Amino acid sequence: MNELTAQEMIQEMKAHEDVMRLHIKALACHCECLGMNAENSFACCVGKVIPYGDDAYLTTMKKWGLINEKGEPEI
Repeated sequence: MNELTAQEMIQEMKAHEDVMRLHIKALACHCECLGMNAENSFACCVGKVIPYGDDAYLTTMKKWGLINEKGEPEI
C-alpha cells in the first residue's frame, strides 16, 4: 500500500476543507432561500403580495458567495 507523505496529507486536508467550506455556504444559502419560499407561499395563501422576488434570491446567493456581481456562478 502506498503511504502518503506529510505534504500530500496536508494537501488532501486542505482540499477537503475547501469542499466543506463550499458545501456549508451552499447549504446555508439553500436554507435561507427555503425560508423566503415559505414566506412567499404563506403570502399567496392569505392573499397578500409576495415579499421576495427574484432579486432577493440573487442578493442572497451573492451574499453567500455563490454568484458574482453579474449573476454568474462562482462554483
